[in-house]
Amino acid sequence: PDIFFTILEKGKDKLVRLGDIAEVRRGFTTGANDFFYLEPVGMTVKEVAELREKDPMTLVWVRNGAGWMGEIEAAWLRPVIKSPREIQTLRVRLEDLRYLVFMPPEDIRKAIDQGRQPPLSRYPKATAYIQWGEEQGYPTRPTCASRTRWWDLGEREPANFIWPMIHNDRMIVGVHDPRIQVDHNLFEIKGEGRVLLAAVMVSSQQVIIRELIGRSNLGEGALKTEGVDIVQLLTVRPSTISRPQDQALLNAFNRLSQRPIRSIFEELGFPLCRERRCGHPEHPYEYVRPEALTLEQVRAASPDRFELDRVVFDVLGLTDEERREVYRAVAQLVKDRLVRARSV
Repeated sequence: PDIFFTILEKGKDKLVRLGDIAEVRRGFTTGANDFFYLEPVGMTVKEVAELREKDPMTLVWVRNGAGWMGEIEAAWLRPVIKSPREIQTLRVRLEDLRYLVFMPPEDIRKAIDQGRQPPLSRYPKATAYIQWGEEQGYPTRPTCASRTRWWDLGEREPANFIWPMIHNDRMIVGVHDPRIQVDHNLFEIKGEGRVLLAAVMVSSQQVIIRELIGRSNLGEGALKTEGVDIVQLLTVRPSTISRPQDQALLNAFNRLSQRPIRSIFEELGFPLCRERRCGHPEHPYEYVRPEALTLEQVRAASPDRFELDRVVFDVLGLTDEERREVYRAVAQLVKDRLVRARSV
């Protein structure tokens, strides 16, 4: 769309490749999800995370995807996010997560890092679970076999925020609690200005860049962004944002993060058809008419998003007409991708 070139022109001294100012890394690959990912039994992930901090030796009932169920010390259980569907708000919440990941606690980690024999005897339940895994043949799987200790996923320094690999009809990032581990279906972004950078990356103009750079040949119209794509995404250079704009952007992001993330169309004020047997070829997007969109429509539907976008648009120097064209391009690009997928 023409507005993309306008953004490039007006932002030529303010836009920068994300890869030039931040590290982009994929979440970890376990090599054996049935072993490493566990669901708590009779508790929530949030409750286990809190219990781990209060009394790490407490035994927690969990089950895995291979049919095993038993007790493991809370110290070995950490919250993990596996899917973009678990990102319900811009700040990832423990209560929205379903799984725990089996990872060594701090004393085991310290011993491994120092080249000492890890004191597994302190944790008889975790040790028994490792032995069960060995009996199932997990250590022979390629990814597990590549590790010094097949059951050790290592330690990762927390990133600033999460960027999903697969996108549908929502614009999401996830600023997450440092206790939350990240699966390989998502990418971790680590750079200057933790929340500020996330706020810029979730602004509406970013959808246009994402749609143009991403790969849309997936099923059901999904859009894929691999690591090589994500580093190419253009973002506003933090140093070009003034202190008042910085604060306004953070305030807007905090307000926006208080509610669930809706579809892009609903964020822009377009209703989606809820009729189950609707035969319209564009269902449920038949009411999405990008050419009719107005700024007042967006403001009324999403005042928090409108304010966040306003700050980014101000930094880029976009006029009201250009801002309207950004929103229209967002609606058109996403609608075209989702509708086009039905004819493939």
